[in-house]
Amino acid sequence: MKVNDFFYPEIKAQVGSYSFNRGVEIEVYSSKTSYFDWAKVSFTEEFNEKVSINKLDEAVIKLGYNGNLDDVFKGYTKEPVNTGGGSQNEIILKDDMIKLEETVITNTFLEATPQEILRYSLNKAGIQRFKLSSKVYPKKNVVPIFRKSVIDVIEEIHTLWKIKELFFFTDKTFYWGAKPSQSKVYEFEYASNIIDLNLINGLWELETISAPFIKHSQKIKVSHPRVSGEFEVFKIAFSTTGNGFVRSKIYFKGDE
Repeated sequence: MKVNDFFYPEIKAQVGSYSFNRGVEIEVYSSKTSYFDWAKVSFTEEFNEKVSINKLDEAVIKLGYNGNLDDVFKGYTKEPVNTGGGSQNEIILKDDMIKLEETVITNTFLEATPQEILRYSLNKAGIQRFKLSSKVYPKKNVVPIFRKSVIDVIEEIHTLWKIKELFFFTDKTFYWGAKPSQSKVYEFEYASNIIDLNLINGLWELETISAPFIKHSQKIKVSHPRVSGEFEVFKIAFSTTGNGFVRSKIYFKGDE
């Protein structure tokens, strides 16, 4: 990231058949402690009589500089939005986990492992891209599931096998007990691309410019007088304002 590039932040929010690149503010949140990512698109008065969006319309939010934009969120609208004559001026989005929340499973699994139950449930939810833990778990003789969402099925698996695996979506791929591969470790440096760095409630909050390529559970390098080293991203938040001002806040654990 070159300093000269920071003066031309760009945003693009595609929701349903609409595409916004001005007059909107966005917030995106992604954390290891939440199984889903969520986002909010707030638009100005000029759009209030033109926007009509259905539940589960596809949505993509992109951030970047000088025409180079990266996806910071992919998902769906949580609720329908029809602002004609109304006062609603924001759209709430959730990632593909919304499909797992709304897919109901009823089945009895015989001689099954967690991975076998998960593959069946993900298939029912229409999820084709996934990566599951390679750990070997003993088979359960009988696992009855009655009218449970896929999220509840995952929690049932954790209870029955007495385990707790992280699960989440990244780039529309589902991960359970596994992480996406990482080909590059980005570095944040004092007096270069770190705007502010503070220790808040046991987590370092690193504020920087638009960094849409950073995801939770990835490794980053930090070089700062207060803390230096390689750290795993705990959570990340992106935000913009109507005038195009962009900020990323990256949270990680580390000793001062």
